[in-house]
Amino acid sequence: MKATLRTLYEGDGAAGRWFRAGLLVFDLATIAYFLVTATAKPDATLLIFDTGIGALVALDVAARCAIAERKLRFLLSLPTLADLVVLASLAVPIVTGSNLGFLRVLRILRLMRTFRLAERLDGLTQGWDVNTRVVVAAANLAAFIFVVTSLVWVWEHDRNENVATYVDALYFTVTTLTTTGYGDITLTDRVGRIMTIGIMVFGVGFFLKLLQALYQPAKIEQRCRQCGLELHDRDASHCKHCGSVIYIETEGDT
Repeated sequence: MKATLRTLYEGDGAAGRWFRAGLLVFDLATIAYFLVTATAKPDATLLIFDTGIGALVALDVAARCAIAERKLRFLLSLPTLADLVVLASLAVPIVTGSNLGFLRVLRILRLMRTFRLAERLDGLTQGWDVNTRVVVAAANLAAFIFVVTSLVWVWEHDRNENVATYVDALYFTVTTLTTTGYGDITLTDRVGRIMTIGIMVFGVGFFLKLLQALYQPAKIEQRCRQCGLELHDRDASHCKHCGSVIYIETEGDT
């Protein structure tokens, strides 16, 4: 059983890739469901859906824990803790009838895996005529915007009349992280202000990283065998750092 789970969750074969693609679809679907039902009053239909989703999430967490080399480290990781909180928020309404839907938005922390997956694009596109730094920076920025926008909308839409839709939260997030700051939408409560600070501090960094990747000359990734420098000019024949000869595969196009 453990070998099968490793093949599905970590294997490079077709079965593993299709399984992980299905998990990504499931993650996105549950995030969308949690965002839509964050403030809905629990009824029989929602409880049935919540129970089914909770069972699948619990199975996913149990499977990942089973194949984890360091189980304690896995259980204390941020995505796992978020999933455990989500499971608790799904169970409480069944017992008490209370809606803890705002906690379920923590499921979006599963998208933090996007950052690590985006970094692997370098290996997948090595040698292609693609600026992988731009792709990685854009993927990281998009994931950050989605995560923060979801947090802003779930927390503020009942507290701030200016955040009535998800688009309003997206508008606020983008204008804040780009430092445009029109001021027509502001978060005045304490938690909202803390989120605003986080958007400005971390969001500006992601945005500037994308601009840097866009406007800096495109580089080829080829690790120097002597010093380890990875980025080189497309027409480089020697490493700028140590002067060693490097061999960059090319079709001869300039």
